[in-house]
Amino acid sequence: MEQALTEIKTWLALYGLNLLGAAVILALGLAAAGYLSRLVRALMQKAKLDQSLVGFVASLTRVALIAVVIIAALSQAGFQTASLIAVLGGAVFAVGLALQGNLSSLASGVLILVFRPFRVGEVIECGAVIGAVERIDILHTTIKCADGRTVVMPNIKLTSEAVINYSSRPIMRADVTVGVGYGDDIARAKAIVGEVVAGYDKALAEPAPQILVSELADSSVNLAVRVHVGKDDYWQAKADLLELIKLRFDREGVTIPYPQREVHLRGGQASAAVN
Repeated sequence: MEQALTEIKTWLALYGLNLLGAAVILALGLAAAGYLSRLVRALMQKAKLDQSLVGFVASLTRVALIAVVIIAALSQAGFQTASLIAVLGGAVFAVGLALQGNLSSLASGVLILVFRPFRVGEVIECGAVIGAVERIDILHTTIKCADGRTVVMPNIKLTSEAVINYSSRPIMRADVTVGVGYGDDIARAKAIVGEVVAGYDKALAEPAPQILVSELADSSVNLAVRVHVGKDDYWQAKADLLELIKLRFDREGVTIPYPQREVHLRGGQASAAVN
């Protein structure tokens, strides 16, 4: 018994102060990590940054500080931490290589949450996907399409490709194209379209609507109809204008041609080939 007590006293004399210092470092370090994490969260919330980004950065700050505190405490206790740091560095490097795509999306998510090219509720288009942004997370963005589909898109795609934001401006220009027959009076057709636009309640007076000949196509003279509307009326306005113009053209006898091809038969051999 006495021998055991002697060994304990000897061990405490050798390592007691180191262990006490390690315990103090650990206690104070953990408290400081919690305080700094809360401070970072408060500052980011004051800057009105996205809550997803706030939570991510605050958690990352806390984990990084705790790792530093633990290494410092182990070093104070007498452990060799150089090899531990090397092992941790190698592990982080290996995980980084394995999760390279996710890390790219993570970095893209941070950029989206900081610079806000689009926000929750706004309608965007990226590639073949058009829909309202439902949620922005660190790794991906959830988009709700008009047909009810939910698309989960990696953030790296949203920062590496062109994104059209249909909700960023209060006013948008709705463009529709209407074909008119070559045999019709173009000036009269434009006047009829102008009357339709003037009577459309969602069309804004300023900027003024435009009705222009945009193309001499194979089967029709195409009129470009450009009308400014509120952003919430954009999609409905395009559908309404096409329907209203078609109904008015039918009443006025203006032709909307479909593609046609003229076939010229020369001699009996060609006629037999067609038959």
